[in-house]
Amino acid sequence: MIAIVAGTIVALGLAVVMIFMAARVLTAMTGAPRSEPHVTSFALQPVLETSSIPCATGTVGALDGTSCYKLGQGLTDITAEKAEAGLSGGVTWVVQVTLNNTDSAKFAALTSALYQLPTPRNQLAIVIDGKVVTAPAITQPISGPALEISGAFTQKDATDLARRLTGVPD
Repeated sequence: MIAIVAGTIVALGLAVVMIFMAARVLTAMTGAPRSEPHVTSFALQPVLETSSIPCATGTVGALDGTSCYKLGQGLTDITAEKAEAGLSGGVTWVVQVTLNNTDSAKFAALTSALYQLPTPRNQLAIVIDGKVVTAPAITQPISGPALEISGAFTQKDATDLARRLTGVPD
């Protein structure tokens, strides 16, 4: 009798595990939203060189697959306190990011060093999940905790980038 009860408990436990695993596989296959965030931190790294694909060893590919970047030492494990998509001048989609005080001071020092350099060394790559999401040129030192990332963004692109920078799931 005890063996039958124990066998039933084990079978029920296996059934629960199989249902859980099937649900995870189905979610991954259907692209259903995940509850965990994509990223909680990102990196800002100076661009040393750019090249075309395929990417050579020691370079990082662009998220859109169009180019490769050799990156220098920069800021890693940055967490955006806030990131929002918005319109700049009512025309161009941008991402407005607010950094914490520690990251803000480091970012100010980095942009002060980069803005006077020639292209592409004046670019600062935003790296998420091992891919360069964008690499805007730094045209002036940025001293405050707020920064604006601009590019050829659609509303969806800007919103997606803001979500990725803050770790908000899709």
